[in-house]
Amino acid sequence: MDQVADDIDGHAAAGGPADTWERDWKLLTGWKRWLLLTGAAHESFTDIMPLADQLGIDTGAELSGVRSLEITRRYVRAFFDLHLLKRAQPLLDRPSARYPEVKLCAPETKTCE
Repeated sequence: MDQVADDIDGHAAAGGPADTWERDWKLLTGWKRWLLLTGAAHESFTDIMPLADQLGIDTGAELSGVRSLEITRRYVRAFFDLHLLKRAQPLLDRPSARYPEVKLCAPETKTCE
């Protein structure tokens, strides 16, 4: 369960922004979740990924564009359903068998499940 530590350490060593996310996480006082999408690259959260897959462009992601788009849409919808429609969203509270690539992480303990 050292995935948060590995991810944070890996990005920090490469000069990425993960070190500031970890630093600032404790300053965020409202509702929050730290989700880790395994096999993703920065572009995985955009609609460019399915197009890149079709054109054979290597983005560095292990996750397909169609799958990353499906996951992004589902989790964003769950967020808005929870906060705008006040509908409970278990997807945001615990791991999902339907989306095993998504890990819910606790930066305070540097663990993911």
